[in-house]
Formats: sequence, structure tokens, C-alpha cells
Amino acid sequence: MGKKTEHHLYENINTHCFHIIFDFDENGNVCQSEDEWCEEIFTQIPYFAFGDKKAREKFDAEENVVKNSMKLLYNIKEIQEANTDYLENPKQPDDGKYLNRGEFGELILYYLLKKKLNKPQLISKIYFKDTYNAVVHGFDAVHYDKITNELWIGESKLYTSKYHALRELEGDLTSHFNQNFFGQEFTIISDRFKDLGVDNSELESLIDPNSKFLSKLVSMNACFFALFNDPILDSFSYEPASDNISQAFLEKLKKSVQKTRENFDQNTNNFPYKNSLKIHLFLFPVQNKQSLVKKLHEKLKKEQI
Repeated sequence: MGKKTEHHLYENINTHCFHIIFDFDENGNVCQSEDEWCEEIFTQIPYFAFGDKKAREKFDAEENVVKNSMKLLYNIKEIQEANTDYLENPKQPDDGKYLNRGEFGELILYYLLKKKLNKPQLISKIYFKDTYNAVVHGFDAVHYDKITNELWIGESKLYTSKYHALRELEGDLTSHFNQNFFGQEFTIISDRFKDLGVDNSELESLIDPNSKFLSKLVSMNACFFALFNDPILDSFSYEPASDNISQAFLEKLKKSVQKTRENFDQNTNNFPYKNSLKIHLFLFPVQNKQSLVKKLHEKLKKEQI
């Protein structure tokens, strides 16, 4: 599962670091397999868009499910506007309105939670939209682990700067993980979940908007996903004559992750519920965020024909 993404878990600090796998190109050079990674991400669009059950039904009932799902994604107003920014205005500053987050961030976060951590999606993010052109603002991911009866709630940011991305996520921790926001979001989640007709009393109690705020917090994993440029990937190397990542790179990556986590914790020390909420960082360094997301937009645009 998720074969094109490397996953490094730092369990003691609730932090995950992901990056696109490295491999040899046709000239024998070591480089990231970006094209294959984009292909793997896009195979998940039907499941991201419709949920596992409905996506499987579509695969049984119709052809070109992935392509049709990509068309559905492209119909979203924000995706079309971001597509224009990336493909027609390439010199636009990277702090543009649609360049830092959106459905690609949500799609990648879905992919990481489902394929790398085995946490199934509770309800499709696109299902949260009143129409294909109307975004319901809220959590970027809502997943559920039925074994532990815990929610995995995610927020995503795509930025050139790691520090800018984390600063925005630090703000999300305060603005989204509070009683008022929970009241709004869990009312939506509960109403839409009932529409699916799923019978699960434990889950219904967990997402009940009237249940205690503390009960929700202690049964929740808050996932803050940041994709950003990082020169640390330039130092990637394999062990000689093996398929193992070099220890030198792993040690350098570990120190970087630990420092990032320390900074995040320091900047969120004033969050009042920190001892009750399990807070995870999902770090995703890339060599060029702008170029990578442009590839995703190019592939999405191509499939509209």
C-alpha cells in the first residue's frame, strides 16, 4: 500500500515524515519517482471522492471510474481556479490564494491516512460540499479507526516554506479544535453520517454533537499535514550495493523532524487542551512544491478531454 511514498515514524513524538521514494532513472541517476507517485495519488480519487463502498460499486458498474472521478474533482470551483493559477500564471507568487491548500492537500492527506496508516475515511470530503461548487469549510479529513474507536481528524497545508505551513497549522489547532468549531463540524458530520444509514452505536456516540467536548478530545487524533520544500532531500543516498536508505540521511532527517516538532510544541504551548488531544505532525518534504503540484494539475487537466 502506498508503494511510492516512504514513511518514517517517530512514535515517541507523534510525528510522521513522508517523502516520495527515490529510484534510478534511465541514466543511472538517483531521483524521486514523482510521475509514478502522481499516478498512485490519482488512483485514490474515486475512494476519496465517494468513499470505499460507493467507489467499489462504481468500479463494478461503469468504465473509466478514475477518469470520471477526476472530472468530478475538476468541477470544483477552487480546483479550476487553482488549475488556472498553476498552468496559466506560473510566475504568480507562491502565496497566491489557491496555491497553498485545497483538494490536492486533502487528497494527499487521505492517501497517507488510508494507505500508510490504515485509517479508513469516515465520510468523503467532497460529500461535505452542498454542491460541486460550494465548499463546506471545516476539517480537511475525517477518518475512523474502528479497532480503537478513535477519530483521525486532519488539517492540510501546501507551502513552499515549512515554517509558513506550520505557522498556519498552529493557527488551525487553536481555531478548529475548540468547543464552538466542534459544535458546528460535528453537527454536519452527524447529519451527513445519518444520511449514509450506517449502524454503529459507538461511532454515533463519538460524533454526536451533544456529547461532551472532553469525550471527543480524548478519542481523537489531530493530524497536521504540511507539504513543503526542503533541501534535506538533496542529501538523500542509498547504502552502497543495497536498497537501504543510508544511515547518514536517516540521522539527518531524524534531527530535522525532532527540531520541527520541538518548534511546533513550543509555539502551541498555550493551547488549553494539549494534554487531552493526541496531536500528530505529518511532514512531507519535497524538492519543489510548485513543480510537483503543477504536475498534478497538468494530469488533472489532461483527463478532462
